[in-house]
Amino acid sequence: MAPMDEPLSRAGFAWFEINYRLAPQHLYPACIDDVETAIRWVKAHAAEYHVDPSRLALAGESAGGHLVDLAGARADASTRVAAVVSFYGVYDLVALAKAKGAGGNLGQLFGISVLDDRTTPLLRAASAAAYLKPGLPPFLLVHGDADEKVPYEEDVAFQARLAALGVPCELITIHGGGHGMNSWGKVAPEYKDEVVAWLRKTLGSGH
Repeated sequence: MAPMDEPLSRAGFAWFEINYRLAPQHLYPACIDDVETAIRWVKAHAAEYHVDPSRLALAGESAGGHLVDLAGARADASTRVAAVVSFYGVYDLVALAKAKGAGGNLGQLFGISVLDDRTTPLLRAASAAAYLKPGLPPFLLVHGDADEKVPYEEDVAFQARLAALGVPCELITIHGGGHGMNSWGKVAPEYKDEVVAWLRKTLGSGH
């Protein structure tokens, strides 16, 4: 998320960069537990940092995109946010495992190697796709159409699912963009301003 730090600061947003425990030392759900703990912490300390706890946006990229999709979709009153910005995240881990197998990074995160009757429910429960419903906060999806790791079509399908439920969702397509926003400056330097403009529109005046 580092490329967004300066644009957000320039636009007057307060932002927090959080960390979470990583696999394979810490299997799922450690990562999402940490994200949700961080949301609660920011809300609890909102006055200290002069931020409005009712107007928080959650943003993440790649694995962090998966986590913000999931946190935004399954939130309860203590973790609900006002907006979610997901850069090339995965919202359906079952579909990913079917397409690419259950090994690799996915296998390390869950301590699995195959997709079967035992592991499929585990991956489904860790996917935003399992929690989609009307009334979710607005989502902004940002994805390069030349992404070689997370198919661009993943976010096209996610947007369609949310739209069918009446959940506001916009998709910024980075034409020629690969996996990772560090390379986007050459092909779509305006994307940072587009993200900031969406946040301003969605969260309202003041940050």
